[in-house]
Amino acid sequence: MLRTLLPALFWALIILYLSAHPQIGLPQPWWGIQPDKIGHAGAYALLAFFLQYGFRKPYGPVLLGTGYGICIEYLQYAFFYGRQFDVLDMVANLVGCLIGVALFPYFSGILPFKRK
Repeated sequence: MLRTLLPALFWALIILYLSAHPQIGLPQPWWGIQPDKIGHAGAYALLAFFLQYGFRKPYGPVLLGTGYGICIEYLQYAFFYGRQFDVLDMVANLVGCLIGVALFPYFSGILPFKRK
């Protein structure tokens, strides 16, 4: 099982690394959805996709991915300079996890390890 979770662990470290750096000032778009929310959803969709590779049921990756996103938000608030706690980021993380699990059956063949 550890072998199938290696891509998820690697991606979780990348998310942590990116979350530890100060925010990039992105302009506010006219259409309402902030670009960082799309980035959050995309990053956590990929995390949940990789987590689903090691789990049989979809609720595990959604719970783990969302829980990891909540932990990262608290870490940003408590330890990382220039970062802040944002509930909408956590919502975007949850939506991304749901998307990643939903897309897994269609794209799981591109991963290098065979699931047993």
